[in-house]
Amino acid sequence: MSDCEKTNYIGKSVQRVDVYEKATGKAKYFEDYQVQYRDLLHVKVLRSPHAHAKIVSIDASAAEALPGVATVVKGSDPDIAWADIPYASSYYGNPAKDEVIWAGQAVVAVAAESIEIAEQALELVKVVYEELPYVVDQREAFKADAVSVTSPELGIAAGYGGVQPEGPNVMGSYKLTHGDVEKAFAEADVIVEEEYQAGKKSTSQIECNGSIVEYHEGGGVTIITNGCGVHGVVKNHILTMYPQLSSNKVRVIQPVTGGSFGNRLFPLVEPLAVLMALRTKRTVSYVLTRKEMYTSSPSNWPVYTKLKLGAKKDGTIIAEKLELVEDAGAQIRGYFDGRLSSSGLMCVYNIPNVQCDSYAVRTNTMPCAPYRGLGCAESEWAMENLIDVLAEKLDMDPLEIRLKNILKKGETNPYGEKVTSIGLGRCLEAVADAINIDEPCQQDGGPWKYGKGIAAAGKQNTPLGRAEADCLVHSDGSIELLVSCDEQGMGVQTTLRQMAATEFQIDIEKVKVTRADTAITPYDNFGASSRTTYTTGNAVIIACQDAIDQLKEAAGRKVGLAKKQVTIKNGKAYFVGSNIESIDIADLYEPFSFFTQQTWGLLKGTPVRGRGVFCPAPAVEWFGPGHEDGRTPRMWNWYQYSAFGAEVAVNEETGQIKILKLMSTADTGNPINPKLVEGQIDGGVIMALGFSIMDHHMFQDGKMMNPNMSDYRLPTTLETPLQKNFMRAILPDPLPDGPFNAKGMAESIMIPVGPAIAAAIYQAIGVRPTEMPMTAERVLKLIKDKEASDAK
Repeated sequence: MSDCEKTNYIGKSVQRVDVYEKATGKAKYFEDYQVQYRDLLHVKVLRSPHAHAKIVSIDASAAEALPGVATVVKGSDPDIAWADIPYASSYYGNPAKDEVIWAGQAVVAVAAESIEIAEQALELVKVVYEELPYVVDQREAFKADAVSVTSPELGIAAGYGGVQPEGPNVMGSYKLTHGDVEKAFAEADVIVEEEYQAGKKSTSQIECNGSIVEYHEGGGVTIITNGCGVHGVVKNHILTMYPQLSSNKVRVIQPVTGGSFGNRLFPLVEPLAVLMALRTKRTVSYVLTRKEMYTSSPSNWPVYTKLKLGAKKDGTIIAEKLELVEDAGAQIRGYFDGRLSSSGLMCVYNIPNVQCDSYAVRTNTMPCAPYRGLGCAESEWAMENLIDVLAEKLDMDPLEIRLKNILKKGETNPYGEKVTSIGLGRCLEAVADAINIDEPCQQDGGPWKYGKGIAAAGKQNTPLGRAEADCLVHSDGSIELLVSCDEQGMGVQTTLRQMAATEFQIDIEKVKVTRADTAITPYDNFGASSRTTYTTGNAVIIACQDAIDQLKEAAGRKVGLAKKQVTIKNGKAYFVGSNIESIDIADLYEPFSFFTQQTWGLLKGTPVRGRGVFCPAPAVEWFGPGHEDGRTPRMWNWYQYSAFGAEVAVNEETGQIKILKLMSTADTGNPINPKLVEGQIDGGVIMALGFSIMDHHMFQDGKMMNPNMSDYRLPTTLETPLQKNFMRAILPDPLPDGPFNAKGMAESIMIPVGPAIAAAIYQAIGVRPTEMPMTAERVLKLIKDKEASDAK
């Protein structure tokens, strides 16, 4: 094996850099930092029991007088001007000022010497509410005469993109027109339409959200948090909400973090903890309970979809019309405009005539935020189900109709974007082959009925700002990457090491990645929409190339050559056109002296610092004059694709579903680390199984009734098939501008699982689910309804 082959780590399943510390318990999560503080205050929060109510009065005098209570915060306190920021009292977990708009919203917060004292103080707080009408169903909230989620005093603001509201609870809308839809439907040989609903769910990561805020003399704070985006989210929001703080007085550190899936994307605990620290001039710890994670932190956004498709006899889909309603939860202002969920219906199939009317509405439920898949699992659930209905009506194979209509490289999607990377065809063929889709299932004559199904998926990558990276080359030739990207369990520290080691062609053990810390690591926005591999990875490559260029310059000067005659690899500088073959990188660094300061030589005490900045091209406007059709040549960065196939068993007597065999495929671009990709596939599939057949919020009287891990059911090994029947495959299609032609892939895995299972259920029992999750109770009702209908 050549030296080059030994140091090319792209496509190699390198062991995770953090595996040892996690396996041995040495990894330090944010709560582990509490032991280093002896004088620690603990925060607890009193939350609204009502879905919508006016706060008539709050009497916290008894709580304030309780020994051990350091401070009590109410939304009406005069020193918290941020309470007037329209969206601060929803996403950011701050106490409501005059009105609560979901059951679980913060009303009063207490900081005390212990958790027990804080909880005791909350029991002493007396709040008088005046209950108001509420709405928790997005379809009801969408109606023109719907109950308003908030009182008129709170107002309503348009969603992102300047789209104006269109009703009492509509935050924004996105409308797209492509081709002549009505003409196409008139020319269609077959038309199918249906309504679908995807429900409200929690991410349920094991580590609850929390932060420790250390106060410094002079008014500064250090925030240790498991939240996302030390620069782009946490620090920027704190500086906005507390204008008395300057950038140099806010430091944010992200320790080892246990999962996010979108839930940590907004600062839920940091602003309140910072306020407590500034008030008391003490170190404060604020950790959400499991119940608060369910009732007071963001869920996904449920999606209602009304979809209509028209096709020719040969299966070519020529028309699509959809109305889509996103549930944004209880918030006044946000980025919701209806585009996010609709994007999943624009990136998979080449349909020449499309009309899309997509809306985002508020409800009196916990605020909604990105959930793995960014709304595409909820909306593509409708498309993939209706594709199967269409195939049956045309007497076509479900695989055939999909392969006939999926977008191909070089084609233009309904948005107006040119497709640059798509490996979906191979993904579909692989899942169909793995589950033997053409072979009928064996039926044993008992209550268990068997079926198979497949589905396709695509998911956009959102332009979310720039990433920066610093590459330090130390005097021993080792590399240190300074990056602020979120490491939330996906293994990004390992893949970035692989990229750097490959650029320098050195042993990966010589590369270290420093965790996010705003005092040390440069700017990055946050880890969302599968952007880290693409955006931060490109920044790392640019930083490495900059450092290599500086090393070439130094080595060339040392031997009297131009830097173009120098190659850096294996920890050495190699020369062309010199009687010196190579020099160790370490020998380029000189010990300190007054003379070396007067030359271009490198100093042992000062590493070479390469700088990398990568910012994806922004989206091109899709609204305003000249964009009435909602189309644009650049709505998103790129798309990731996947397919899924399943064989299931359905019990006709109980509605229970068993997954007997499954196959998941992913178009990853060029995979940096195949083993990590397989881990993302497996984790995504298991999460999607819960999403599809189990976990969901249950509401009664406006309150969530299952806010714990006993009643909120999540998948276990009992819901997955035997290991030999749990299959996966990586089928890459290189992304031209991705780092080493790679792209993110973890979100698309979620999307096709639900509709593939729905197709298998239909084959097994002859009824099609239209609501997700497909719980045993819902499936049993479908069976009973069918029996009643057949008996007529």
